[in-house]
Amino acid sequence: MTKPNTKPYAQMNTAELAAATAEYDKPWTGPGLPGKPLTEAQRTRHRQAAKRATAGRPKIGRGAQIVPVSIERGLLTQVDAFAHRHQLKRSQMVTEGLRLFMQRRAG
Repeated sequence: MTKPNTKPYAQMNTAELAAATAEYDKPWTGPGLPGKPLTEAQRTRHRQAAKRATAGRPKIGRGAQIVPVSIERGLLTQVDAFAHRHQLKRSQMVTEGLRLFMQRRAG
């Protein structure tokens, strides 16, 4: 390891910067670092984490589609406040409101 620099990286010339960061060009070694194969348990945890990271929102019904809708600003403020108080998402309120509207109209 090189001795600590007292000069900020932004003020170093190319040679000083190369010397200060040379340790990061070396291959990593040690448990759990690149260069050592993962154990079966580590591979399983990695697959599970990768699956969660790419899962996104759970699919409900046939999926969702974004639909731009104009809502009067005052009403939208009321909706957002209500949703916050009741720990709902705005889209949940719109969905439930549309379903209730259709049920009432259908009789």
